[in-house]
Amino acid sequence: MSTFYRVGLAGDLCGPVPLFEVPGVGLQAPGDAINLGAVLVEPDAGFVWAWVNGAPAQLADHRGTVYSTATGEAQAFDALGELPEGLTAQPWPGRFHVWSGTAWALDEAARLEAAQGVERTWRNAQIGATDYLAMPDYPLAPDQRSKLYIYRQELRDWPDVTLFPDPSGRPKPPEWIAQLPQ
Repeated sequence: MSTFYRVGLAGDLCGPVPLFEVPGVGLQAPGDAINLGAVLVEPDAGFVWAWVNGAPAQLADHRGTVYSTATGEAQAFDALGELPEGLTAQPWPGRFHVWSGTAWALDEAARLEAAQGVERTWRNAQIGATDYLAMPDYPLAPDQRSKLYIYRQELRDWPDVTLFPDPSGRPKPPEWIAQLPQ
């Protein structure tokens, strides 16, 4: 019995394929087909049949988009078999995720460091925005000056507060500061 399969560029087997009639010649197999003599069973999930060393074998199929375990960058992959070291089929979840050897893991220390940087930048901008108010010759009422100094001290202390770097714990400016012309 003849059962023909086409061999793809990666060595994958596709079929069985039918023979086609050539007038005056008879039934012919496609030029890239091989006769296996029997129908192959359905390959396991994530595998394909491939022509390896003159025989059909199941190989892992990761063709398509894969990800660098060093950078998370997506790239095209078109070979059959297991992925080489440094690549994974698992999509990179995003910033602050690192490859653990078997899966992506959240690098909590890096996430926290970035959040702290964002909050320090915010804090520095708030202090800078109120510098002119702290000048001794700026006309403020004594209670306003007192509240300003308290607010600015709270800003300086913000990185040492328990809620830091959660933005919900940010020091709140006195209401009169928001009413000043910018």
